[in-house]
Formats: sequence, C-alpha cells, structure tokens
Amino acid sequence: MPDSDKLSPLRSLQILGVLSIAVPLFLYVLFAVFRLNEFNQVAEQRVTRSLRVAHEHATKVLGTAEALQDRLYDAVNGKSLEQLRADQASLHELLQAATKDQPQIQSVWIIGADGKPVASSRFMPVPALDFNDREYFQFHRDGQPGRFVSPPFNTRTTNERVLDISRRFDSVGGKFGGVINISLRTAYFEQFYSDLVDDEPGLAVNLFRRDGSIYTRWPPVPGAPDKLGANSPAMTLVRAGNQAGQTRGWSSVDGQDRLIAFRQVAAYPLYAGTGMNLSTLRGELLKELAIMLALGIPPFAALFFTSRVALRRTRESIDAARSLESETLTRQRAEEALFQAQKLEAMGRLTGGVAHDFNNALMVISNNAFLLRRIVNEAGITRLDSIGRAVDSATKLTRQLLAFSRRQPLLPERVQLQARLPSLAELIGPVLGGQIKLSITVADDTAAIEVDPAELELALLNLGINARDAMPSGGVFMIEARNARPDESQGSNRPLVVIDAIDTGTGMDPAVIAKVFEPFFTTKPVGHGTGLGLSQVYGLCQRAGGFATIESTPGAGTTVRLFFPAKAAGEGDAIASAAPIARNLRKRILLVEDNSEVAGALLPLLEAFGCTVTRVASAVEARDWLEAQDQDRQPDLVLSDVVMPGEIDGLGLARFLRQRQPKLRVILMTGYAQHIDAIAGEGFEVLPKPCAPDVLGAAIARD
Repeated sequence: MPDSDKLSPLRSLQILGVLSIAVPLFLYVLFAVFRLNEFNQVAEQRVTRSLRVAHEHATKVLGTAEALQDRLYDAVNGKSLEQLRADQASLHELLQAATKDQPQIQSVWIIGADGKPVASSRFMPVPALDFNDREYFQFHRDGQPGRFVSPPFNTRTTNERVLDISRRFDSVGGKFGGVINISLRTAYFEQFYSDLVDDEPGLAVNLFRRDGSIYTRWPPVPGAPDKLGANSPAMTLVRAGNQAGQTRGWSSVDGQDRLIAFRQVAAYPLYAGTGMNLSTLRGELLKELAIMLALGIPPFAALFFTSRVALRRTRESIDAARSLESETLTRQRAEEALFQAQKLEAMGRLTGGVAHDFNNALMVISNNAFLLRRIVNEAGITRLDSIGRAVDSATKLTRQLLAFSRRQPLLPERVQLQARLPSLAELIGPVLGGQIKLSITVADDTAAIEVDPAELELALLNLGINARDAMPSGGVFMIEARNARPDESQGSNRPLVVIDAIDTGTGMDPAVIAKVFEPFFTTKPVGHGTGLGLSQVYGLCQRAGGFATIESTPGAGTTVRLFFPAKAAGEGDAIASAAPIARNLRKRILLVEDNSEVAGALLPLLEAFGCTVTRVASAVEARDWLEAQDQDRQPDLVLSDVVMPGEIDGLGLARFLRQRQPKLRVILMTGYAQHIDAIAGEGFEVLPKPCAPDVLGAAIARD
C-alpha cells in the first residue's frame, strides 16, 4: 500500500480534529461579534428610552412650576408693597392651596422689592429674612428679562437641597415690585431617578445646568464633584451649542466608560442626562460568553455531537434574542400608547383651564363695553360694536377649541341650516380626502333648529370620519337637510327637521347596527377608533329633544338620520334677542367672585341695572356674611362663580343655602361644561361664561 494511502486516514483525522476545534471556535467568535453588536444596540435603546422618560418628567415638573408662577403673577402684579403685606394671610392661603399635593415643591415665596419676604407657603407669619444677597433676586431687581434658574443649594430655613425658579412682578406704575420664587426639591428628582435606574442595571441619570453644575444624580457617587468636567463628553457638546446629543466617553463623575445622552429641558438652561456603564454591559457579555465556552468544551469529543450541540445552542440564542427584541418592542409600544393617552388627557385639561381664564377675560371686556355704550357718543358706539364682534368671534373660537377636549359648555341657539351647513364643507372636506366627493344640500323650506353649533359641527365631522373609513377606495358622502315627513316622526307631536348623512361605503350588518350608538363600541382596529363618535351624535339629538336612526346594507352604504324639533321664527328667542335691560331692577345682590377683574366688571354692570351689590371673594365669606345679617337685610339673590379657592366652592354654597335659606334665589356662573351639566342636574340656575350683559340682566329680572 502506498505511503500516501496510509497517510490519508491520518490526514483525514487531523483535518477532522482541526475542524472539530476550528468550526466551534469560528461559530463562537461569530456569536460573540453578534452579541457585542446586539449589546451596543440594547445600550443605545436603554439610554434613549431612559432619557426620554427623564426629560419628560423634568419638563412636566418645571412646566407645573411655571404655570403656578403665572397664576401667582396675576394675583400680585400691579400691587404695592403695602397692599401685598396687608394681604399676607390670604396670600399664604393661596400659596398653601397651590402647593397642596405637589411634593416636588419645597416652598413658594413672594418677596417684596425691598428683599424682605411678603408671603410663604410654609410660614405664617413669614420669618425675618433678607433675600437681597440671593443671585435670583439681584437678577430680577437689575431688570434682567425672563425666568432665573439657580444652581442647587441648601435652604436657610429647613436645610433642604433645592433649586429655585423665579420670575419678576411689577408694582404700581410698572416699577419693580418683587420676585415670585419656587423652590423645587432635588430629592424629588432623585426618587424618580432611583425608580428609573432600578429597572436598568448600569444606568445613571442626572439633571445638570449649562455651566455643568449637577442638581441631582442617581446613583450617588461618594466624593464625586459638584460639576461636570469642562472636557467631559456631555459638556463638550453643550459648549458647542448642542441642545441634545449622544456620545461615548469617560464620565467625569465616576470615571466609568459610558454611553452618554442628554437633552435640554424646554428653554431652561437645564439638561436631563443618562449614561449606560459599558463596563457593566461588557461584564454581562463576557459572563455569557464564558458560560457558553464552558458548555462547548464537552462536545469536542466528537465532531458530530459538537456540531449538533453548537447548532442547537446557536438556534436557542437567536430565538432568545428575537424573543427579547419582541418583548422590548411590545413594551415600547405600550409605553408610547400610554404616553399618547396621558398627553391627550393633559392637553384636554390644559385647554379647559385656559378657556376658563380666557372666558373670564371675555366677560370683563363684554361687561365694560356694555357700560361704555351708555356714555359714549355715536363714534364710540361704532368702536364698541367692533369690540362686541371681536368678543363674539373669540367666544366662538374658544368653543371650537374646546370641542376637542369635550369641555365646552352646551349653548343651544337658533341655527338656520341653509346658512350653517354649506359652510361646513371647509371643515369636513379635508378630512374626507381627495378620493371622496362631498355634497351638502339644504331644502329651501327647511325650518330652523335649536342646537349647540359646536356640537352639531362635531357630530357631522364624526360622521364624515366614519364615512371616510367605510370608503377606502373612494365614494360619495352626502349631507342633506329637510323638513321631516309625518311618517318619520316616531310619535312626536311637533314638526321635526332631519339631517341625513349618507355614504356609499361598505355598510354594516344588522348585528352591528344594533350596537353602533353604544359608547365605546367600534368595528375599527385597535388604535383607529374610540367608539365615541356615534354615541356623541345620538347624545346631541337627545339633548336637543330629538333622536337619531341608522340604516345600512352591506355593500350598499349607510344612512344616519339626525332628527331635531323644528324651531319657529321667534320661538324661544326672547332672552337671546332682548334689548339691554334699562329698567331699575331694585335688587339686592350678594356677588361671590374671587377674580378681582371679573368682579370689577360685574359690580358697575349690576349697579347700572339698579341693583345694590355687596361683593365677597369666596364662598366661605359669603356664608359667614349671610349668617351675620338680619332677616330684613338679606339679599334678594346670590350671584356666584362656581370655581373658587377655599373649603367650599360656588356649588357647595348653593347647596348650603338650599338647606338653610331655601327661599333665597341663587344664580351660578361657570365656563366648565361638566359643571353646567352637574349644576343643572341638581336643579340650580346656571349661566355659562362669558355671559352677555343683557342675558345676565334678564336672568336677574326673572322672579
């Protein structure tokens, strides 16, 4: 046998031996590279996600403080130092109420122009302190614009570590009146960051200033510097003018190799930062690779067995990686959905609060314009008419804005569909898109209806959205208005007007039609509908005294009919079209209104109606005043706002008077729709804000 033939099996065994080592080693190295790349991606995802959460938290905390400062500014701006000191008790109560259930706020101070405290949320009376040495006070006193954010420091009174956010207010004549200062606890941020870090091993979260000053950091590092190094990775990007960034480098705080991300908090000189310890991640990776190597040694005894085990474990690792990625993506989607829901709710609450203050301002303008109309010349009347038109436009704009948040008061009015419906083409057309043709027709003899215009617009917009979703390939959406036939009245004993919303879409089967008016019922996929559109349409018709029906055939389209009682010309319009009240009403009125501007506009208006007015600023003061009066000095009626600070609000006062003085008439005023519904449900008389002077006068004149 040739030597070459003898060596062939040995050579094969050598090759097999080399392969038994080389193949597993190659797969091992390949897997290590794969896992290293995956670990880097995971680190970036963790840093980015954690930064988003920390940034949103800081933005909300500072935004809450800013909104509180703006409220307090309205309460103190334009007042002299003597007035502020005289109001110390009421200001203390206001500050206490504003900081209730706000654990992030350590204290709120109102500081006079002399640098001495005027009021505090924590102390009553205020301690004898001097803030002239504070950097923020000097900043505002010297006329610097905007808000001031201080470096972190320990307070003099409680030795808590805080950061200050302050803004200036003016005294009489626009002079420097003092500073509104809010101290935020850095411990509040630390608690939040500790909870965030618990879910992410190796993560560090901090809040730092543009100059590098560290407000708070978690986890804490004993002996760490109070400022980021000037040449640290994050500060290098900040000094270059970056508002956000991601980099890698050695931390100047704990000296660890980190993947670092940061983002500026709104317009403040503050940055939220996160950093992932790459040493920790590398340790986890090395531990995983060491375990895999230990498990791979036994299969070296046989090539086949080794390859099978390696293949199986590789597949298991890939499946585990895919499972981890899928779970991470699912969690991220859930977090984003929750964030969107919270953002919409916050936007709705913010919209409602802004509209309340805006409606108060409109009421002040409307009332003063009404009073000026009595004393100005004809040229002035023309300008007042222009102001009145602007107030009406602003009122309508506010109600359209609130249609989104479902917080607008329902204000039914006489609507002439011939004029109203064609104008909706500009609202509904863009929603339908270019593939769907919109047609709006109104019969010439169609009677008017009484309905809230904003609610009607929202109902037709909801029907348009449903029609669009039912016609993905295009079609026709028709809105037709006419007087209802007698056979369509469903037993109603008065004439009706019907608005038909017709589409040429896919239609619905009878089982679906039976449930479409139920709240939250929807046939759309998750994330594509709330199930509230048709329930809003049905509720609109019911509140107007009518009803709604639906007809649909699969493949042939859907028709939704909205029935409303017809409103004859002049019917129910007496109050809406009444001339300004000119006669002497001779009423004694107790006005309960905490807003000085609104009260300042209401007082002369009521006196112009011939009324004798006593004004108090809270429901508690009103209750005490009424109980202290003799029977012959009791007022004829109480006119009260609903939303007021104190232990009871306007509705609580009305309930109290119903029990103690049931014959005393109470009229409530509010700009919140939910308040109007609740108050009307309890049988109290309520007027929406802003309320026109003639409507208010007519309400007072009624016995």
